[in-house]
Amino acid sequence: MTAPPSDPGAGAGKIAGHGLLPPDLRRDLADLNDQYLDLGLDADPVLDARFAWSEAVRSRLLAVDRPIRTTMASVPFALFRLLLPPAGVHPSAAIADVPWSAAGPAWQGRYLSFAHQAAFFARRLLDGAPLAASLVLELPPAAQSALVSMCPSEVAALAAHPGLIRPRWPGHLRFWAWLEAAARSDSAASLQWANCMGMCLLGADADAEPPESARGSRRRPRR
Repeated sequence: MTAPPSDPGAGAGKIAGHGLLPPDLRRDLADLNDQYLDLGLDADPVLDARFAWSEAVRSRLLAVDRPIRTTMASVPFALFRLLLPPAGVHPSAAIADVPWSAAGPAWQGRYLSFAHQAAFFARRLLDGAPLAASLVLELPPAAQSALVSMCPSEVAALAAHPGLIRPRWPGHLRFWAWLEAAARSDSAASLQWANCMGMCLLGADADAEPPESARGSRRRPRR
């Protein structure tokens, strides 16, 4: 049996160590996830659809200290989604054209850098590990085909499209609680379990964890 890691950094390696990606792609994905969490926690929680976590999920992430969030980010799948524009629609709208009120120019520059990295990571993933694209980035076959056909200038234009980045499991508080608990744990088994749960939840509906106020109204009427 593998000995449990003795620190969060070792735990990060365990989370990332089981997946479909080679080491260099795992490393780059962990960095992208880390950037995404940092950007999202600085964004406007109401107006910015790119980081539209539920209030409960956002509050939970805000309460997690930075080293633990970095460990959480090392899972071998993206914590964000890429939504390509429909076929035939050119991603002409640029980030600067959208009146996000999240932060100033420095934040926008960080976001645009992240979006470029994410778009080119996806293109690289399709070149080097195409079978992993569906699981790692939740890219459907049509989006994969469209991305593969793009030249570098088209990928860069895609990165500037404000609809490209969206959160995954934005209302699934239980998933984020699992991930946080695994990151805080010294147990290799717990880290591997969190990885498995994340893989099982790929494709889960965004509202899989309904708001507390809505749970009482979901009973089916008697027949």
